[in-house]
Amino acid sequence: MKKLIKFKAVLILKLFVFGSLHSQSIESRLILKEGNNSYKKGDFENSSNSYNNSIAEDQDNIDAIYNNGNSSMMTGDFQIARENFNHFISKSKSDEDKSKAHYNIGNSFLTQYAKEAKEGGQPSSEYLENAVNEYKKSLRYSPNDSDTRYNLSYALKMMQNQENKDQENKDKENKDKENKDKENKDKENKDQENKDQKKKNQEKKDQENKDQEKKNQEKKDQEKKEPKEKKPNESKEQAIKNLDAINGDEEKVLLKVNRKKGNEKKKSKTKDW
Repeated sequence: MKKLIKFKAVLILKLFVFGSLHSQSIESRLILKEGNNSYKKGDFENSSNSYNNSIAEDQDNIDAIYNNGNSSMMTGDFQIARENFNHFISKSKSDEDKSKAHYNIGNSFLTQYAKEAKEGGQPSSEYLENAVNEYKKSLRYSPNDSDTRYNLSYALKMMQNQENKDQENKDKENKDKENKDKENKDKENKDQENKDQKKKNQEKKDQENKDQEKKNQEKKDQEKKEPKEKKPNESKEQAIKNLDAINGDEEKVLLKVNRKKGNEKKKSKTKDW
């Protein structure tokens, strides 16, 4: 068995590659060896293919199952890695081996969280919760493992940071919502004020029209009750014309009177024979 330690940030990623500590068929063992050689060279896809072939030859080759979990971890197939590690735990009878498998499952969750965060996404906090649970399970089988304790502490710290961040985001969302609600409320109040003012203006206008109609009606009623007024005075021009006409008539009358008097005088001068 060879112990591999890989550092990622402050996370200790410890992968154990099993050789032939468990009983295996000869063919399965040979293929397992090929997979281990590919793994050591960094050719994780070929190593995973070899481990799968080794398992196909011998379903009880738990070393191939475990190492296949390692290869899947290195290629980023975290779900497949976890399935292999859990399969290994169900078949292994060694507390030490189970501790290592739970440890690597915890690493898979923590590594997946870091990967998604680095890619700019918003990783689920369940990754951190699952990592913590797996490290705790690992410590039940191996309470004094310093690497597991360190990673558990690291995962708990990240989970606390995530909770703080989530709370900050929640507070910001609540504040934004409050501001938005206030803006909407202010807008509603302003709209209502405008509506009330418009209604008030319309009522005032309607009342003014109503008062004017009443005033006009009263005036009409009053005119009906009062006698007809004389026609208004004639214009100055018309008055002059009328005056000229009157003067003309007076001259005619005077001429007529004078003519009559003259005739009477003539008669008086004639002797009466």
